Amino acid sequence: MSTQLARRAVSTDPSAARALFREARRRRHRRRLAGTALAVLTSTAAVLLAVTGSNGPSGREKGRTEPAGAAPAAFSSVAAVWYDGTHLRIGSIQPDGSMSERVVAEANAALLPLVRAGGRVYWVDPAGTFVPALGHWSQVVKYLDVASGTIGTAGAGQTVFLSADGRELFMAQTATSLTEAPATGGAARELNLPPGWYLPGGDGLADVVSGAGLDTANGIVVQSRDSWDPGGSVLAIWDPDNGQVAVIGRAVAVIDAYTTPRAHSSLLAWVPADCRLGSNCPIEITNTATLSTTTVRSPRPGGFAMGGAFSPGGTQLAVFLNAGTGQTAWLALVDPATGAVRVVRTATLEFGIDVGWARWLPDGEHLIVGAASGYLVDAGTLSAEPLVIARDNNEGPDYTTVIVPLRG
Repeated sequence: MSTQLARRAVSTDPSAARALFREARRRRHRRRLAGTALAVLTSTAAVLLAVTGSNGPSGREKGRTEPAGAAPAAFSSVAAVWYDGTHLRIGSIQPDGSMSERVVAEANAALLPLVRAGGRVYWVDPAGTFVPALGHWSQVVKYLDVASGTIGTAGAGQTVFLSADGRELFMAQTATSLTEAPATGGAARELNLPPGWYLPGGDGLADVVSGAGLDTANGIVVQSRDSWDPGGSVLAIWDPDNGQVAVIGRAVAVIDAYTTPRAHSSLLAWVPADCRLGSNCPIEITNTATLSTTTVRSPRPGGFAMGGAFSPGGTQLAVFLNAGTGQTAWLALVDPATGAVRVVRTATLEFGIDVGWARWLPDGEHLIVGAASGYLVDAGTLSAEPLVIARDNNEGPDYTTVIVPLRG
């Protein structure tokens, strides 16, 4: 499906995004059933042990010559957590792309990426009760403590996201109101957007592309429409401390933001709204303090698709390059300082809709990416290994995934 046609379908029927992503999951599930089933972990404790060890097919089993052993540091202390439609799952990531995973909690979650703060993973539970003062069915933000496995409620919210420094948790009750509270717990303050501005948390593709909100060193990303629109909307940064709004440009989607620790500005990657069917769609990277923008041009006529993520150090931006063969794309790595693009041709993705997802490991040199299928990618060598789940009858990581460092 082309970018423009996909956007038109989603804007006409907000349920189209959900249906398209579910169909992509079903295709991926059928491919996995054709493979060989591997060992199944039988307890949550076993999963956490597997994440810190090496409990998947070894390099030798996949035809490599290096000896099996403990996973490198980049992999031995992290886990992927994702939502499979009814449960939260946690999985190890091995250097050969194999994964061992297990259900850690039942969850009723909205179609949004998960959010991590410290050792907690947050999601929006859409089930609730009608609140007359709000005029809608209330939704709550819940969290999983990864170490203990306990589940708690953080507060009311239809969307959830973190501050740029990771210290504050934002929970939006409507498209124009939200609360801000310490991620470690504490009193919350209420915030209300200026008239005419909205958080990017309405039904549709914006939820999947940029999550339900982004914060930068200069304020919160807002838009001029209360729902996603194929024609885009005005993108801006709102400073809740002084109420000022700084306009960035007209965008159809936000990809990600990166803030250097203790910095006074962020990099914001976004897709301009003037992209049209068949055009070489660029990506814009804006400094949120100076509002200066670097335009990244695609080396391919099909331009860029939507979705992606900055590396932990902000030195690379993972994006997706339309391969010019229908619904396929390649991962591309952009240098934000120069706009240079490196293409990972070994990671060919099949789109159910013109959006991919990327999650970096803390080392900043490896990442997992996907659409209808997934890969583990080495950003240095541009090599890619297919993600292979150890239990083929379950779904693997997807756009809801968050990478969680483990303690100990």
